[in-house]
Amino acid sequence: MSARHAAPSGMLGRLLRQGSIYAVGNLLLKASGLLLAPLYLNTALLPQESYGYLVLLEATAQLLLPLLGLGMTTGLFKFATDPARRADQEAVPFTVLSVSVGMALLVVVVSGGSAGWLSARLGWPEGAPILRLFGGYLAAKIVGGVPLAFLRLRERALLYTTAMLLETTLFIGGVYYFLAHAHLGLRGVVQAMVLASGSSALVLVGGMLRVIPWRWSPHLIGALMRFGVPLALAGVAMPVLHVGDRYLLGWLAGPETVAVYGWAARLSGVLNMLLVQSFQLAFAVIGLKALGAQPAGEATLHRRTFRHYSIWGGWIVLALSLSAYDVTAWLASDPVYLQADPLVLPLSLGYLLLGLHNIFVNVLHAAGESRFIAWNVVGAGLLNVALNLWWIPVLGAMGAALATVVAYGVLAGGAAWRALRVRPTTYPWRVLGLTTAIVVGLFLLGLPTLTWPAAARLVGRGLLVLLYGLLVVAFRLYRYEELQEGWQWLRRRWRLLRAADD
Repeated sequence: MSARHAAPSGMLGRLLRQGSIYAVGNLLLKASGLLLAPLYLNTALLPQESYGYLVLLEATAQLLLPLLGLGMTTGLFKFATDPARRADQEAVPFTVLSVSVGMALLVVVVSGGSAGWLSARLGWPEGAPILRLFGGYLAAKIVGGVPLAFLRLRERALLYTTAMLLETTLFIGGVYYFLAHAHLGLRGVVQAMVLASGSSALVLVGGMLRVIPWRWSPHLIGALMRFGVPLALAGVAMPVLHVGDRYLLGWLAGPETVAVYGWAARLSGVLNMLLVQSFQLAFAVIGLKALGAQPAGEATLHRRTFRHYSIWGGWIVLALSLSAYDVTAWLASDPVYLQADPLVLPLSLGYLLLGLHNIFVNVLHAAGESRFIAWNVVGAGLLNVALNLWWIPVLGAMGAALATVVAYGVLAGGAAWRALRVRPTTYPWRVLGLTTAIVVGLFLLGLPTLTWPAAARLVGRGLLVLLYGLLVVAFRLYRYEELQEGWQWLRRRWRLLRAADD
């Protein structure tokens, strides 16, 4: 194997290992969140109104943190891996940390000074101390995000995941103490948020300061801001693209339809949790390093990743779409939720396209195209709103699902168009087209099984999921030699695991 091909292969292995660790971490984080449900849903401990305020605070944090972070963590990835910034790279981590600490202090001052006025405007007289605590939580997350990004930059996926799990464990313990033992209500939950995020930030920042040079570069700040601020604005627009359809669906079709759509989104969100998010956590860094190591020519790692992601992502889309009906029938007490079944396929395809968008955006990050990224996100979001307004009155929840997949397609397509202009690369579009056709075709073949007995339906749909793999080989999306190589890799990994056990 030539050196030209060995480097991308090694990076693909790193991407697989780290993505797997992030996926397990995401799964554990989601599962651990279920431990709080008995407390949150106990109105004696947390009144329904207080729980509503908590949901609003969490949503506000999701909107504000990307903006207040100023895109500094992505700037850390870009500037620390950019060959053109080699002279300044030692100063990048400390400079990014300094800017984030300054923004965090500003958040604390502003939230502390405006909490009384804001709580009065909201008609929430007891909310002032909670809003001050919330400001502290935002500040801790802004600062703590930098060392977490630094761990990703150094490809310490296991340490990153461990840090996130420890913070979550501390948060759960804090909620149980402040809510169940001290009976502090919503204030207790927010105190637990501050305790967990603040403790995590202190430990992580301390660890980061021990290993980085304390070099601060004023001229880097302007470059970081010019690159990061458009990404921060895009970070605010992205949640609108993700969940804005729920609000429009509630307005145009009613809360019952939102409930069905929301359940379909949760089922398809398994793809986002296990593949898209974990893949992005690893690829955002490894992709930039690959581009820095190969500054000219095709983006080889990105081309190969596109192919593997399309094939494996398509398999997960099919498995989710064909299992949605039986999972819902098993979990839901009301058969109305079975209406979510046909929505899972388009929503899952939307998440698949979002992952492809992340591949192209990585090229744009390396090229400093942050303004285009922001405009692309805003454009896709506006298109999503327009299509929802047009299709929901006609198609109901399916209109929202179709609008989502089209909007994500435009988002990925816009990023691909720009990435190809920046870094011409022969992406295997045939693979994406064929996997999508196979997924849709097998899903349609599975529709008649809805009238079968449950056991027969499970067997029939399970065979369709297996048939996907055979068709991938039949259409030579994977060559026989690649399957042999993959099998040998799995055998080597198995032998290493057995040797470790011995």
